[in-house]
Amino acid sequence: KTYHEMDNFLVCEMKINGKTWPSCESYFQAMKFKDKDYREEIRREEDGNKCWVLGQSRKYKIVPNWEEIKVQVMYCANKAKFEQHSKLKEVLISTKGGIEAVGFPFWAYWNGRILERIREELRSPESRNQKVLKKLLEEFEEYKKTHREKCKESKSSC
Repeated sequence: KTYHEMDNFLVCEMKINGKTWPSCESYFQAMKFKDKDYREEIRREEDGNKCWVLGQSRKYKIVPNWEEIKVQVMYCANKAKFEQHSKLKEVLISTKGGIEAVGFPFWAYWNGRILERIREELRSPESRNQKVLKKLLEEFEEYKKTHREKCKESKSSC
């Protein structure tokens, strides 16, 4: 089943680091860039598709460790969304098993893992599946480690 509540493009204001963001997608795309003014331009855009287009620009420098941190950035945006909106949280917690997310193969996979992790973290301790959560946390850590090493090996600014 597909849930619109889990879409990163869903307009659903959330506060992250003292700023209000219209969607997970706007936060994610803005965090790619070093330029604070360009980040702000993306933050002010409510349309998720337009945020995505702005995020494809290479006119502005991307943060050096983007490949290493991008999954964590999307996790932070979604965590804020579900923590700050009780109805969305209820929908997420009501799901069972693997979550199929939409998107390109990389993001279909990782958005599913992000949602599964947040679901377990937001469940009450007695309802939480610690084994599943531990496995997900290990997978997130492995992703970061792998991309950190790839950046070092290539001596690029990733």
